Amino acid sequence: MKKITFKVFFICAMFSALFSKAQCLEAGSGLYPAATYSAVTCNGLTLNTITTAGYAGEYSNMNVTAGETYTFSSSIATDYITISSDDGLTAAAFGPTPVTWVADVTGVVRFYTHADDVCTENTDFRLRSFTCGVPNCTPGAITFAKVSNCPDATFSITADVTDLGSAGSFSIADDQSGPAQVASIGLYTFGPYANGLSVTLTATPDDSADCTIISAPQTQITCPALNDNFADAIAVDCGSSTTGNTVGATLDEDDAPDGFGADMDAPNIWYTYTGSGFSETVTVSLCGSSYDTSVLVYTGTSGNLALVAANDDDATCAGPLLRSRVNFVSDGTTTYYIAVEGYNPASTGAFTMDISCAGVTPPAVDNQTCTTALGVAVDGSDLNSDNSFGDVSPEVPTCDPFGTVQDVWFSFVAPAGGNVDCTVTNGTMTSMNFNVHSGTCGALTAVANACNANLTAATTESLTGLTEGETYYVQVWSNFAEQGTFSLRLNDPSLGISDFDSSNFEVYPNPVNDMLNISYNKNVSGVAVYNLVGQEVLSQTSTTTISKIDMSSLSNGIYMVRVTADNQVRTIKVIKE
Repeated sequence: MKKITFKVFFICAMFSALFSKAQCLEAGSGLYPAATYSAVTCNGLTLNTITTAGYAGEYSNMNVTAGETYTFSSSIATDYITISSDDGLTAAAFGPTPVTWVADVTGVVRFYTHADDVCTENTDFRLRSFTCGVPNCTPGAITFAKVSNCPDATFSITADVTDLGSAGSFSIADDQSGPAQVASIGLYTFGPYANGLSVTLTATPDDSADCTIISAPQTQITCPALNDNFADAIAVDCGSSTTGNTVGATLDEDDAPDGFGADMDAPNIWYTYTGSGFSETVTVSLCGSSYDTSVLVYTGTSGNLALVAANDDDATCAGPLLRSRVNFVSDGTTTYYIAVEGYNPASTGAFTMDISCAGVTPPAVDNQTCTTALGVAVDGSDLNSDNSFGDVSPEVPTCDPFGTVQDVWFSFVAPAGGNVDCTVTNGTMTSMNFNVHSGTCGALTAVANACNANLTAATTESLTGLTEGETYYVQVWSNFAEQGTFSLRLNDPSLGISDFDSSNFEVYPNPVNDMLNISYNKNVSGVAVYNLVGQEVLSQTSTTTISKIDMSSLSNGIYMVRVTADNQVRTIKVIKE
């Protein structure tokens, strides 16, 4: 079957430039659904839906009656339809959707869909449906809309009649025993209705009930907040605590940028923060809210917003999970727009928003980005670091997708053998995360399975298959509430690493101008010097002992000196002047 399908497809491709395919009877995805479908209504108007999850290169079985008119359609406008009444041997009708056919048999036919007239198959979902019969009327066109009457706790519904079809008029009525209105072309209003009520309008034409138009249920749960729209944002200040509710809110500015694990896709309420004239760190906390929240902070104007910070879930919020908290740096004069919303369009509820401010503290370390990554030697030594008050990164790692990332960066050069044990240990950082990347800054690729999140104890990621001599990058991060100290250790597992007898080990002078002295109670068999990007710049080995190493040829700066003695390794930081 696969060979036949390939040959037919190949022939189709060869001649598609000359003429369209007469019929598409291939079905690599077979029959779906398994049951044979029978029409529910045959009035020429009512859509009979066979499946909403059809594939291209698939068919459905359906019953037809000889002499009846059928119009077959797909929800994808470019699809090609083929109908077969002899189990797929020949086509009874075919063409781009929709296809109309007067049945010449009574029984089961196959309804095929393909992506085009050369029988292309794919697994994109499409709706496979049909109408049957000849309509005895022409449908009109009516648009229904809800109109809020807030602050009154009511709403109305409008029916905008733009086309009467074959009717002379419509009789429009609600399902609340309200009076019907006879309508021609024009706008008609129904209500008001109390908040919380679900109302459906039915428009019946005077020529045939078959062309009746029924609205979707219309309701307004509650009146939206006064600051429901961006233009009506309410100002908040440092130290304020604000309560609100997104039930009844609408979604606006939904084309604003998404990021930091949050997206603008749910009913939102808007606030502004402008500051007090000087730079400060602002924290927006929704930890006390009653539902799954998100918070996004923007600058700019309506339709032209720039995302500053965002958060979906902050695991450090006390109490229920799935609450949000975010911090950003205010320059003291710019107006920042804060959008409070839910995780998705169905998430609404009551929230409490607390605003706190603090003076801006510079980052604890300089290696805030990939381009400023601190070089680390793969020598088993511990490097102490701190991500406190770090810059916010726009890149959200796959293992920590819901919040703002406050990261610091390190680099190392893969040793011979390509194996490195990367260990990160908590200090005051209450929940740490780290990932390892290959490539170059601006074009990094995460090393497979090396992303670790929400760690509360020392964790080692054993990296294998690294390319000797290639530079790799370690990203360590937390959110603002979890920031603090940690240590990083990179070790080549092929080397035996154990502690020196520190009481009998000395390297001096430090800083050094030329000759570095090494004093130890065991034979020193190797010394290697690395610069801060992890490159070996000097080495010396011996079968006896090494007591001095000449660093006079090296440029001034900081170096890592790795000393090997009796299968033990010790690395120290030395300043060359």
